[in-house]
Amino acid sequence: MNLYEFEGRELLEKHGIIIPVGEVVRRGDNIADAYRKLGLEEVVVKAQVLSGKRGKNNGIKFCKNIEEVKKAVKEIFEMSIRGQYVASILITEKINIASENYLSITYDTNRKQPVLIFSEDGGVDIEDVVEDKIVKILLDIRKNKLPENISLPQDILVVAENLWQCFLAEDTRLVEINPLVKTTDGKIIALDAKIALDDDAFYRHCIEAQDRAKEKGLDSETITDWAKFETRTMLGRPATEREIAVQEIDKGEKYYQGTAGKYIELDGDIALILNGGGASIANMDALIKVGLKPANYTEYSGNPPREKVYALAKIVLSKSGIKGLWMCGVVANFTNVEETFKGIVDALDKIKPAFPIVVRRAGPHDKEGMKLLADCAKRNNLNIKIFGKEISMSETAQVLADLINKN
Repeated sequence: MNLYEFEGRELLEKHGIIIPVGEVVRRGDNIADAYRKLGLEEVVVKAQVLSGKRGKNNGIKFCKNIEEVKKAVKEIFEMSIRGQYVASILITEKINIASENYLSITYDTNRKQPVLIFSEDGGVDIEDVVEDKIVKILLDIRKNKLPENISLPQDILVVAENLWQCFLAEDTRLVEINPLVKTTDGKIIALDAKIALDDDAFYRHCIEAQDRAKEKGLDSETITDWAKFETRTMLGRPATEREIAVQEIDKGEKYYQGTAGKYIELDGDIALILNGGGASIANMDALIKVGLKPANYTEYSGNPPREKVYALAKIVLSKSGIKGLWMCGVVANFTNVEETFKGIVDALDKIKPAFPIVVRRAGPHDKEGMKLLADCAKRNNLNIKIFGKEISMSETAQVLADLINKN
């Protein structure tokens, strides 16, 4: 899960990194009250979205008084930034900057270990910095201290140590400060925070985890409850009820077994249950190419159990105005097609949709799974076409379009 800047700032501050004072405002909030609470004249008004390049897209504005702040907030709430809805805005103090640095810790997927990245050329995308101006230091995940004698300025080293503690304690995949600035009075302050949490560590960051810590006599206050973070979508807008419900699927008792918690609600009328990340994106294109519009994006993978697939399918099919269902996926390697189709059948038995359904799937136990679907179609009088690997995924999009046009 990617955090908004204001959420990431909280984690940085928790681990001893200085951040500017700020107030978060949402639609309908009293902007004047938030501005007065800061007790400042010059402030920075920053759109809270999950994409980068806010400044280049007019999502960051500098203001000198309340009138300018109100105008900036209104303008930002009326825009979308790189396709993302702005649900909240951070109003923060304006810092007098002497120099800007870049500092982050992430995973080096080639070396399979964390890496600290530092550059004295901060404030720009690290990809735009020439290689010889970037310092990279591989870290040992088993050690809670940075290596001795690493080549960083002493004041930056203090922040880097705190960032490493944040990276470990909060189960992150990325912690990035850009820029990490030195002020004109010598302070080191994080002006931005980009943090990505490892979703698989949710069980260690919840109320139950805090309770377990208390039972063991440990300090439960050090455990961040991830449930406090606002539910969000990849599009940046507030999550719908269905999106929130789907996100809960992978947090249950079998959280470790496959994934079925990916769902983005769209404005079309064709329900989708897809398989395979890259293939599912290609299938969205194929659907649009034949003149149909997706009602959602979703995909399951990693051999999820029947219960997870049932929960996902039931939510996908609950949207009103659906005109068709397309269940399409690649040839599975280890996902049990029969097991996952049991979940689909459970949902179809319950909902008994009258609209056309097209299925394209193959893999382990696919014949057994397709028989389950065929039997389900017979007892519920479903309008369904079932295909295996003998036909391409994109061809079945046209099959669905033809069925809908005949209705």
